[in-house]
Amino acid sequence: MTIGTYRSDKNQMKTKTILLVIFAIIILAFTGWLLLRDSEIPIVETIIDGLPFGSGEDINIPALGPGEDTVGETTSFDESITSEDKLFRISNTPVAGFVVLNDRVRYVDRATGHIFDATLPTSNTALEKNRVTNTTLPKIYEAHFRSDGSEVLLRSIGETGGVESMTLTLTPPSTTSTSTDGLYSVSATSLRGDIDSPLPGTGNVLFYVLKDTNSIVSSTFTGNSLRTLFNSEFDNWRLGRAGNSLLVYTKASADAPGFAYLLNSSGGSLSKILGPLNGLTAVTNSNNTRTLYSYFESGKTKLSVRNSQSGASSEILPATLTEKCVWSNTNNAVFFCGTPIAGIVSREPDNWYKGMTHFSDYVWRFDTESEIAQLVSNPKMDFDIDLDVFKPTLSNDDSYLIFINKRDLTLWSVKLD
Repeated sequence: MTIGTYRSDKNQMKTKTILLVIFAIIILAFTGWLLLRDSEIPIVETIIDGLPFGSGEDINIPALGPGEDTVGETTSFDESITSEDKLFRISNTPVAGFVVLNDRVRYVDRATGHIFDATLPTSNTALEKNRVTNTTLPKIYEAHFRSDGSEVLLRSIGETGGVESMTLTLTPPSTTSTSTDGLYSVSATSLRGDIDSPLPGTGNVLFYVLKDTNSIVSSTFTGNSLRTLFNSEFDNWRLGRAGNSLLVYTKASADAPGFAYLLNSSGGSLSKILGPLNGLTAVTNSNNTRTLYSYFESGKTKLSVRNSQSGASSEILPATLTEKCVWSNTNNAVFFCGTPIAGIVSREPDNWYKGMTHFSDYVWRFDTESEIAQLVSNPKMDFDIDLDVFKPTLSNDDSYLIFINKRDLTLWSVKLD
């Protein structure tokens, strides 16, 4: 009887031990699931966020290896695209940057560094994509093209963790060439210095911030004819075009006052036009008569346009971030924007830069003279697609709005006419 009781107690203890172990495993698994669920920033983004590319572009997207290009794969948004399609996807893989040429879009595949041309559809032709280069340069984070597409500045993170900047010069195949691949020849040049905020200018001019000398400079795309335009102890500048001048503004944060200035493209001193405004970002039209700017005030994002002659500002509704906007090429009073359907409720642009928030956008056309806002496209309602407009650019005749979807960095277009 005593032995039987002992065995029973022993079995009960063993059973309790097993149950405790199982319970502990369940608790650990559940805790891990909660941590993963609540963590909205991938580890790679947390690391990269402290680097110059930490501006919302470093989404944790699996990189394709050499030879895994999927430009030929199709989905419902990639099949037989014609001029009748109001919304279509140009690239179904992440892109590092693009330029709009006369009748086509030239872009860089983010994973491989391969360059492609996508001819925009017309009444007689469908969208057609062709490979321009086949040189594999893995994990290109940024690409900045010369306006004619003949050169491109590529930026990536090197083996030591620093930013590497390299210019590719593209030479089209000779008309007398016997080659059938139609690929461009490529020559590469490394740019020296700690480069930030590159901005292609007119022709072969490239503007950028040289952080190791605290200066705003200009050079050719290959780094020749380096010229200092402005020196400052502050080096966290962003650059934009403002007619024949440069728009120079502080990197934006909802928690810090920002300022915007004009700088002659030949050099000189800064002339303040905006600020102090928290979260300030800005973009001007082609003749610098109007400046569109967004900022964070009283717990919300606001959008306004400033008349450069009078200095007067007018609020624009619905509000959005100016990084989602582009001025018309044909009418200096008109601009187009991606505007979040649900509005902007968090402290922006900080969270958007970090990739912690994404938006689902309408596309709007705003006329600052008639003060009329016109809804151009509603991708969510019409196609059940969430598009977070990023780096919007217009074709020369304003017939197409081309942009990157910040959710997955694929390249899209909205037909405007």
